[in-house]
Amino acid sequence: MIKINIKNLNFSYNQDEVLKNINLNYESKDFLAIVGPNGGGKSTLLKLILGLLNSQKNINFENLSLKDIGYVPQNTLANPNFPVRVLEVVMMGRVDKKFFGFYTKKDQEQALIALEKVGMRNFWDKKINELSGGQRQRVYIARALASECKLLILDEPTASIDTKGSVQIFELLKKLHESGVGVIVICHDLNVSLAYANKIAYLNKELFLHENTPEKKAHLLAHLSQNHTHFCDVELSLEQCCCEGKNHA
Repeated sequence: MIKINIKNLNFSYNQDEVLKNINLNYESKDFLAIVGPNGGGKSTLLKLILGLLNSQKNINFENLSLKDIGYVPQNTLANPNFPVRVLEVVMMGRVDKKFFGFYTKKDQEQALIALEKVGMRNFWDKKINELSGGQRQRVYIARALASECKLLILDEPTASIDTKGSVQIFELLKKLHESGVGVIVICHDLNVSLAYANKIAYLNKELFLHENTPEKKAHLLAHLSQNHTHFCDVELSLEQCCCEGKNHA
């Protein structure tokens, strides 16, 4: 089992405190959703975990290295208007595994396996700009999976997708988590987070971790309400969205 241990983590940008005394113990058996207001430090925390910012040795891994982490950023580097094929986008996840700078047959096989996991194998030869927003997001998740990661970290993967599409993405993340891949996701949609994550971290400079169980959900909702976290407005009820999302996944 992989673990991430964060202890007494503080971080500032130009003396502007962004994170204050963060303590978090994550295990891969957990599906962790991080929620909170814009500017609360969510993306900064992910960048610290990923080693993109200096954590000052307050973050420790067990049975995990940075190469074991697949990352899906909020703003992907792939231009959706550039006519690159889906398979080529996913192969980018194999960059660190290339043999003397060249992709191998194994790289292509792993890319196709990743596309199979996200239900996009039949789209391997399509141009990325021919896909819907939800389909493109699946491709970017496949790109992360192609690295054979143990942990998947996603920053707002459903930000530009409608509610039904969001549920489909979270259904996919649920299946990946059940297959043994750890999942940490920043999500703006609290309804969907509550439906899928077994742990919810509320982050607004300081972090409060809650277990999302029937017994403790009332306490979780009370804390979120007290901190003015709002539920996103949706056209359908969560139950309807989950049902329709699963039917179209």
